[in-house]
Amino acid sequence: MVKYKLLDKQREFIEIPHSNSLDVAIYQGGYGSGKTWCGSLLGILLAKKYPGCRGLVGAKEYELVRKTTLVSYLDHLENLGYIMDKDYTYNKVDKIIKFSNGSEILFSALEDPEKFKSLNLHWAEIEEASQITDSSFKQLIGRLRNTYRGKNWVDFR
Repeated sequence: MVKYKLLDKQREFIEIPHSNSLDVAIYQGGYGSGKTWCGSLLGILLAKKYPGCRGLVGAKEYELVRKTTLVSYLDHLENLGYIMDKDYTYNKVDKIIKFSNGSEILFSALEDPEKFKSLNLHWAEIEEASQITDSSFKQLIGRLRNTYRGKNWVDFR
């Protein structure tokens, strides 16, 4: 298992959903500043801390999610010592990671808000948020129904 050393800003961001009254958390920075790395670590931490929760990770196009964010999630799972088919499963067709505690992380394109309008989510992570439409953003925020202590967590890139 790899031991992580977080930068101060990364630690501050990861702790936001548990200690702050913000509705939306924004983590922005330049190329290589660890935005995707930090967001994917937070997604896994939430999935493990809150059994049965459901999160969605998306970008305008699924290709971006598949090539970057999903890779980061799978790397974290391996680095943190999670064992595939014991602690979690990953279904490439359904684009979902399921944890043994019942939590799920869905991976999706956000270009068509109609495709995710029936979901009930605890949290969402948006990669390259500047590329998605207002209607997709509003639809996604409206899907955050099962939030913790009344908080919505959205990670912007």
